[in-house]
Amino acid sequence: MRTRPASIYINRNPVCLSFARPYSSCRLPLFSTNISLFTLILKMISFWKLLILLPLFLPSGIEACHAQFQKELRYLDLYLGIKPDNNGDIPVEEAVEFATYIESPDELNCDFETECLWRNAPTDNLLDTSDWWYFKKNDEKTFPVQIQPGNPKIPKGEHFIIAGNTTKTANGAVLSSAPVACQKGFANLTFSFWLYNNAQVEVVILRAMNRRRHLQVLMRPKMKCDFLGAANEECRVEIPPIKEPFRIGIRAFDLKDNTVGSLAIIDHIRYHGKICQQSPFPSSFSSLRIPPYDNSPLARMSDLSCERPLRSCRWGNAAKSQLSEWRVGRSIDRWVDMFEITANQSHPNSSFLFLAVDSFSPRPYSSLTSQVIPCSQRTTSLSLKYWMKTGTQAEICAVDEDGIALSCAYLEPNDSPGPITIDLDSYSQPFKFTVGIIAFDENSFGLLAISELRVAGLLCSEPAPPIVTTISPPIIQHIFGLQPGNGRYVPYDLSLNCDFTKDYCSQWVNYDGIVKYGVMPRDSDVFPVPKEIKGNVAVFMMQNATVSELRSRMVPCSINGRIDVEYMRSEDAQVRICALEQCVDGNQTNGIVSIGVSSTTPFYVTIEASSRDDAVVIISKVSTSGEFCPLKTAEQTVCDQLVCDFKDTFCSYETIVEKPGDVPVLKTGNGASVTLNGGGIRAVLVSPTFDLAYPSILTITLSQSTFGSRVLLCPDVTSDPTLCHELSGPRVLDSSDKQVMFPLDIGARSFSLVLLHDKSIEFGPATFNIKSMHLRTVNDEEMCF
Repeated sequence: MRTRPASIYINRNPVCLSFARPYSSCRLPLFSTNISLFTLILKMISFWKLLILLPLFLPSGIEACHAQFQKELRYLDLYLGIKPDNNGDIPVEEAVEFATYIESPDELNCDFETECLWRNAPTDNLLDTSDWWYFKKNDEKTFPVQIQPGNPKIPKGEHFIIAGNTTKTANGAVLSSAPVACQKGFANLTFSFWLYNNAQVEVVILRAMNRRRHLQVLMRPKMKCDFLGAANEECRVEIPPIKEPFRIGIRAFDLKDNTVGSLAIIDHIRYHGKICQQSPFPSSFSSLRIPPYDNSPLARMSDLSCERPLRSCRWGNAAKSQLSEWRVGRSIDRWVDMFEITANQSHPNSSFLFLAVDSFSPRPYSSLTSQVIPCSQRTTSLSLKYWMKTGTQAEICAVDEDGIALSCAYLEPNDSPGPITIDLDSYSQPFKFTVGIIAFDENSFGLLAISELRVAGLLCSEPAPPIVTTISPPIIQHIFGLQPGNGRYVPYDLSLNCDFTKDYCSQWVNYDGIVKYGVMPRDSDVFPVPKEIKGNVAVFMMQNATVSELRSRMVPCSINGRIDVEYMRSEDAQVRICALEQCVDGNQTNGIVSIGVSSTTPFYVTIEASSRDDAVVIISKVSTSGEFCPLKTAEQTVCDQLVCDFKDTFCSYETIVEKPGDVPVLKTGNGASVTLNGGGIRAVLVSPTFDLAYPSILTITLSQSTFGSRVLLCPDVTSDPTLCHELSGPRVLDSSDKQVMFPLDIGARSFSLVLLHDKSIEFGPATFNIKSMHLRTVNDEEMCF
C-alpha cells in the first residue's frame, strides 16, 4: 500500500487530499485518511475543526468498508465542487493502442472527456512513485487563489486529472502518451495546469519501451511552467526533433508536504508537429528496399552471392509487411548508436543488408530468403559477416520448399563480425537459405546486419570444374576451417603413434605456427581429396618459399624401429621424415613415407615440409612398428635438460665463445668454473632448447669472488647486457655459495647464463663457480625428483 496525500485551504478551512494504492482488505479504495493537526494549530483554527478528518475521497466501491468517508466526500464537494469520476481511473483507449504508433499528432489531443491515448506510467520508484487521478467539476464554485495559474472557473461537468501527496518524501507522477515513431522537426505541446504548495510540472521525453522497468529519459525540453505564471496561462513546450520512438511524459513532482500537502492539475492537452507514422529504425542507414530479382533459373551456385545488394542479389523478404522487412543500408551513420558499440569496432565497408524491428513491429518478422536452389551435388557453403545489437538472437537456416528446416545455425555474438561459414551437405531436392531474427530485447529493439554474403557449391546442373593442386593460403584456411591446436604444453601420449583424426597429438610439436588443424574437405572443387583421408588433419599452410617442421618429443631409444607417416601434398610442396641425421622424401602427391631408426641414445624425429610457392602439406596419421622406448613426459624432459650439478660435467649445457673477450667455462669437480682476469671479460653457459609444462622457478647455486663482477641471465648469447636480468653482483661482499632464482615463463625455450667482469683493472680477477641448477614450481615445491 502506498499513500499519496495533498492538502489545500478553501475559505481558511483545511481540506486534506489523500491519495493511496488499494488496501488489501477492500476492493478498490484509492485514498486514505490524513489529519493535518499542526497546520490547523498554526492557523488558529477552532477546536471543532480539529475533529474533521480530511481525506479527499474514496470511490463508491469501498464505501461499505469505510462508511465515514461519505462525510468527507460531501465536505470536498461542498468547498471545491469536485468529485472523482470513473472510480478515479483515467479513461484510456484499449491497451493495444499503446502498443502501436500513433498515425497523427491529433491523436494525443485530450480534454479527458472521452478515452485518450494517455495513461499513468508504470511505477519505477524513480521518476514515477505516484499516480494521476480522474476528477470532474461538480458545480460552479471557483478554485481558490492558492491554486495557480490555470483558469479558476472550471465549467461544471468538465474533467481533469490530479496528482498530489502529503508526505515528507517528494513524490512524482508521470502521465505517459501512446508511442510516437519519431518526430520530424520541432513540435509544440500545450496543456492547462494548476499548481499548489510548491508542486511542479515538467515534460519529459521517454524511450518508447521501458528498460528493466525503469522509465528512460531521452531529453527534458526547456520550459517554464510554474506557479508564478500569468493567470489562465497554458504550459507551452517546444520539443526538438527526435530520431527514435518515444513517448511524451507530463510529470508532476515535488509533491511533498506532510502538513497540508501539494497537488498538480492538468487538462486540455494539445500536440502539434510532424511525426513518423512507423518506426524509423527500418529506414536507418539511408536505406532502400531490396530490389526485386530476376527469378530465372540459377546458372551456378555463386549466383546466390550478394556482395552488392543494390546491383545483383537473388535474396528477398519472405514476409509482405513493409514495417518489418530487410532493407539495403548505404551508410553507417549512427552505426555506433544503433548497435550500442564502441567506435573502434568493425562495420561494413560497402552496402549491406539489415533488419530492424521493435516491440511494435508486426509479426512475423521478415526473413531474408534466397532464391530456391534446385539441388546440389556437393557441399554448399554460405559465408557472411554479421553484426547484432546486444540482446538480439538470430539464426541461418536451410529450408525445403515448404519452409521446413533442414538445418539451422545460431549466430553467436562472440563470433561477430566473422566472417563465418555454414556448410550444407549435398541435397537432391530443392532448398533455400533464410536469415532472420528470432528474438530480441523487448525493452529496446532488434537489429541484425550482414554483408559480404557469398555462396559456394555446385548445382546438380553445373559441370564439375577441373581440380587444381596449387591453392592460396586463404583458400586453404577456408576449405579446411583451420585453427590452432591445444599447444605443446598439454599432457600427451608417450608414444610416437598419432591419429590426427582423433587427437591434436601434442607429442608432435610445431614452433613456428605454420602447422594448424582442420577438417579434410569433402567434395572439394579445388583440392584433390583421396577417399582414404577423412576427418581431422594437421596442415602445413605455407606461403611462398617456406620450411617448417613437426618435431617429436625426445625419444629415449629404439631397436629396429620404423615410423610411417600418411601424408598428402600440393604440387609445389615437398615432405620428408628425418631422424638420426637421415631423411626420406615423400615423392608422391599422397601416400606413406617411412624411415627406420635404431639408437640407444635419445633422439628426435621430424616431419619436414618445404615449398617453392604457396602450398599445403597434410598429415593424417603417424604409426610405428618395432621397439621404441616410451617418451618422457614434458616435466621429465625439461628436468633432464635443465637440472644439473655441474660436477665434471655441463649436462645438456654448452659453453660458447661468441666474440672477442669471451673465454670458455671449465668443467671441474667443484662445478662449472671460470676466472676472468683481464684476458677475458665474459663467459657463457647456454641452455638446451626446452619446453616447459608450466611456469617454473629456475634456482641457481653459485659463487663469485670479486666486487664488480656480475651474473646475468639473458635470452641468448648476443643479447645486450641491459636487456638481461641481473642475478648477482656487482656489489659482491663475500665469495660464499648463494642461491639466486629466476621465474621461467611457459613460453621460454632457452636462456644463456652470462658471467661478466670488465672491472678487473680496478678490483682484480674474479672467479665464478656454478654449483647447480634446479627447477621448482611457482608454489616453491620440488619439480624434479
